[in-house]
Amino acid sequence: MQPFLEQIIHTPSSGLGITSVLVFGSLLVALCFCPIQLRRFRRRPPYPPGPKGIPILGNALQIPTKAPWSQYRQWAEIYGDIFHLRILGQQVIVLSSLKVGMDLLHKRSAIYSDRPDMSLTRDHGGWKFNLGFEPYGEEFHLKRKILNQSFNPSATKKHYGLMHDNIKLFIQSVLNNPSKFQTYNRMYAGANIMMLTYGHQVTNEHDKAIFSAEEAVTTLESLGAHPIDILPSLGRLPYWIWGKTFTNLLDKMRRTTHEVAVVPYEEVKTAYFNGTAVPSMATALFDSHAKSDKTVAHEDAIIGSLGTTLIGGGDTTPSSLNTFVIAMMLNPDIQREARKEVDKLLQGERLPKLEDRDSLPYIDAILKEIQRLRWKPVVPNGVAHRATQDDEYQGMFIPKGSTVVFHVLAIMNNPRDFPEPEKFLPERFLKKEGDNYTLRTDVIDPTSVAFGLGPRICPGRHFANTWLWLAVTTLLAVFEISLELDDAGKPIMPDLEYVPGLVSHPKPYRCSLKPRPEMLACLRANDLIYP
Repeated sequence: MQPFLEQIIHTPSSGLGITSVLVFGSLLVALCFCPIQLRRFRRRPPYPPGPKGIPILGNALQIPTKAPWSQYRQWAEIYGDIFHLRILGQQVIVLSSLKVGMDLLHKRSAIYSDRPDMSLTRDHGGWKFNLGFEPYGEEFHLKRKILNQSFNPSATKKHYGLMHDNIKLFIQSVLNNPSKFQTYNRMYAGANIMMLTYGHQVTNEHDKAIFSAEEAVTTLESLGAHPIDILPSLGRLPYWIWGKTFTNLLDKMRRTTHEVAVVPYEEVKTAYFNGTAVPSMATALFDSHAKSDKTVAHEDAIIGSLGTTLIGGGDTTPSSLNTFVIAMMLNPDIQREARKEVDKLLQGERLPKLEDRDSLPYIDAILKEIQRLRWKPVVPNGVAHRATQDDEYQGMFIPKGSTVVFHVLAIMNNPRDFPEPEKFLPERFLKKEGDNYTLRTDVIDPTSVAFGLGPRICPGRHFANTWLWLAVTTLLAVFEISLELDDAGKPIMPDLEYVPGLVSHPKPYRCSLKPRPEMLACLRANDLIYP
């Protein structure tokens, strides 16, 4: 034994004692271990390229709090399809091409399907019910299974009747008051979801559940990023230390998520056991999970699945339909071409049906271009993923625990995949033979991007896309869509800057929706009254 170490161990009067032994031992271990770690570090591939940050904060000050996707897009142009950021010690990997997204989020989904901690949102804010924020694991798979059973392509066809009924109510409302199109757009998207999910008939624009869903999302966006999500242990501190605005928002978030997830569930559960419930997704789940003592197996997963449906279906689809209306106002030639295809099929004798879809490829191309989203993807960055183990990709290192962002905006505007991405061009998805169009199969389908990748792909995508198709086709059949004129006769242009948030929305806009004279007889035949 070395004399110095022997002296420490055997000389109590030195004042070092056992603590010093432990400290010295730790130093010896560190000295032995460091060379091993350094050799391992040297062998480790480099991080993906990225902008240089500053000590401690990293790139935090370079990312705008609103619309961060715009900055991500600029970095993607500089650093390529995958780049690296560091934010307060957290490694962030941004994926900016479909190939990289598919390689990691789809082909390596076992590694990249988890979510970041989101302690504030889930544990303190009431969003624990939502599948979108659910960590990857048993509860995630159970909720996803429940939703897939109700929204797979075969199940979606069973809801055609509901959508056909609601599109007539939607059109009648717009005929009565075209200036409230944006209100009715949201109302009837929510009406589909409320009837399908809970058997609840929405009768007016002030429906409590739809309003609560809007409030919940708005409050989540208002709260934004917070230190608790970076250091979850901070959540043990009293909320008041973060200020009154924070505590008020958090209280509102808990209230609105309760109103979205728990209140409608308890109402339909009570009706079910009383024998008065309207058949719905909820009652079908009760049929298979209810017990004789009036409790429900897997109740948390069922509450979460139903609440996720209400939140998801009532927000993203209206944003896409608003984008369609703006696109038609600004591209009348595309509107005419689409309507020509619709009129050729319908001959002014009936309204569109979902069974017509295969006969209207130009409409499908418009939907693809809407979902590519000429101005702003509905969910520009998606919800972040988390790497659950160290990984290597194309000679670059992705450490365990990294936040992984699927950068939808860059992908939808990549000129390699979508030439002239700044233009609204449904024809990019079509080939024309004579007067007939067919959909191309050799180009990327934006639908495969807009709804996410891997196990995190939106389970309601088939239903959402079906309603969007029906709404787009029916609006084209019934209305001339154009820019509204001001008192001086000048067109009122829509603002193409979208309201940022988890879900981006167009700012309120004005448009002219005039019923087509050749469709009036058809409207009357469908009991639709033009004032």
